[in-house]
Amino acid sequence: MLTLYAAKFFNAKKIVMTDLLESKRELAKRLGADSVFDAASPSLSDDVRNDFGQSVDVVFDCVAIQQTVTQAIKMADKSGTVVIVGVPTKDVSIPLPIIQDHQIRIQGSATYLPVDYQDSIKIIGQSSFKANEFVTAVFPKEQAQKAFDTAIAGGQIKVLIRFS
Repeated sequence: MLTLYAAKFFNAKKIVMTDLLESKRELAKRLGADSVFDAASPSLSDDVRNDFGQSVDVVFDCVAIQQTVTQAIKMADKSGTVVIVGVPTKDVSIPLPIIQDHQIRIQGSATYLPVDYQDSIKIIGQSSFKANEFVTAVFPKEQAQKAFDTAIAGGQIKVLIRFS
């Protein structure tokens, strides 16, 4: 969802979000995504390309598992770019024939450079950024284990533990 905010802040022409969970797709729509799609759809890549009018210049993969990397590469236009934002937990296969034939660039991304922090501060300070939209569950400190279990189970954006 933060990638959505950054894309909007830097004036992306059109933003399409995909997710397995309806609740996250609804949040993406509220946060300004132009279109949302179910990531489990077998025709996802074609659906997204059709929504864009066949031209997807940049695809951000915020999950970085085999399924999403493959989908992102299939969505990207000829000479497009796939940015891997998610943190992979294991190696994934890259379909080299598509990469070579479509001249697709693969770019890794991590938020550890000073300019990343500067951009983040700028986005928070100069936009309608609403951090509370990302908090989907709050637990008292006495239920810390339940908070961790909830976060690990998925389905949430951010889970907080309240200490006061």
